[in-house]
Amino acid sequence: MSDFPTPGGWHGEPAPDAAPAPLPPSLPPPLPAAREPSAWRNYLRAIYAGCRIALLGRPSLLGLRLGPGVFWALLATSLLLSGGLDWLAAEAPRQFDPWGLESQAFFFLPLLLFATVVARLSARPELLWRYAALVAAAGLLIDSVGGLVYQHLPQGQHADRWYWVYYAFVQCWDFAVAWRVLSLLGAMGSAVRRGAAAAVVAAVSAALFHYIPYSPIWSQDYSADDAQEARPRLVAEEVFARQDQLMWQALANIAPTRPGKPSLYFVAYAPDGEQDVFRKEALYSTRLFAERFGAAQRSLTLVNSRSTVKELPLASVSNLDQGLRAIGRKMNPQQDILFLYLTSHGSRDATLATELPGLSFSSFNAPRLARMLKDSGIRWKVIVVSACYSGSFLDSLKDEHTLVMTAARADRTSFGCSDDAEFTYFGRAYLEQGLNRSTSFTEAFATARTLVEQWETRDKEVHSEPQIAEGALIGARLEQWRATLPAAGRNIPTGSGRAVK
Repeated sequence: MSDFPTPGGWHGEPAPDAAPAPLPPSLPPPLPAAREPSAWRNYLRAIYAGCRIALLGRPSLLGLRLGPGVFWALLATSLLLSGGLDWLAAEAPRQFDPWGLESQAFFFLPLLLFATVVARLSARPELLWRYAALVAAAGLLIDSVGGLVYQHLPQGQHADRWYWVYYAFVQCWDFAVAWRVLSLLGAMGSAVRRGAAAAVVAAVSAALFHYIPYSPIWSQDYSADDAQEARPRLVAEEVFARQDQLMWQALANIAPTRPGKPSLYFVAYAPDGEQDVFRKEALYSTRLFAERFGAAQRSLTLVNSRSTVKELPLASVSNLDQGLRAIGRKMNPQQDILFLYLTSHGSRDATLATELPGLSFSSFNAPRLARMLKDSGIRWKVIVVSACYSGSFLDSLKDEHTLVMTAARADRTSFGCSDDAEFTYFGRAYLEQGLNRSTSFTEAFATARTLVEQWETRDKEVHSEPQIAEGALIGARLEQWRATLPAAGRNIPTGSGRAVK
């Protein structure tokens, strides 16, 4: 190897007369950065994806940002949509109910809880908001269609059947949407686990749908009607001074017993005059027993109402006591039967509300009623108590000569107390539906209990569970009386027959 340097020198410098090295080719300009879609466009894409999922499609999620902001925006959209549907469903004039917003927002809490569980089980934290947002977006279409269908369900004889069809359809839809979202996100691993998770979602949805009542954001405003119906205060002295004459007229028209033939005597007692439904129920029951059960000349109606204060005796403790004693003197205690129908608001301590604005009354409760019945000398009795917590009357009233029926358990409310209703739930079921189909008081009660349960399920109410206590001897006495009735009594119609909460 030569010790002399190369022509380029010791350090590799080019020779002075060498050609310059060519320059590298110029690089193309960098591509512009991809622009992310705006928040508004991303929100609309989320809604579109949710609608596709609700229709069981497979939308593309590429580039779709699903975070907490999108979820809360969808929650607000859901509340606005529900409010719009409620506004269309409510008759004018309308009033806003802020509790409706709170109750409907509550339904999103289980969604967030389940989304958290999915994210933890899948070991993918990002799934929390992605799952919650997609289900919330799909819920916009489900709630819209479901709300419109519910408002147009057929009414009438088979209304409850249609409600259960609707109920089952919604739960199946919830299951399908949960399955689709879990599949799109690749969550929960296997298909079996996704199916189990979707089933849990449907079960929780069904429980919420069944047990938590729907509270509308907009409802009809009755305040103007209440203001128009406001009347001057009653003059207590004039009202109570008229009671002796009204009671005398009512009791004078009651016929005595029929020798050798059992008769039914009927008393309707409606002591709460703050809601008109109790007056309507008392008047209908009086008409029903007069025309269908032959009690036309053996009926007494005591009502607290401004509209009847000049025509009917008040439903006061003293009037009821006087009426029972007078009827007891006209009855044959060995053969005749008393049917006592009480309708009012009730409380857990076996007390019925006794009210009429402008007047004050003594308290009325189960022990006091039991003493009145004992003092009257009436032996055979059928007693119906249509009120909240009316099961608390059973212990005081039941004996071997008495049939007692109540609208609710001792610890449950009953439903249907509204001025624009013809009946309470139990009153409609027992009087209009039950006793118009059968002359058996116990068969009518069985019909009423079934109907009340169906109506409360439809309205997502806690079941009132009507109660019955039949004495050992009263059944045979009632059968002897039923044998004296005509072969078929006619049905007694009413107004609208509606029972609203």
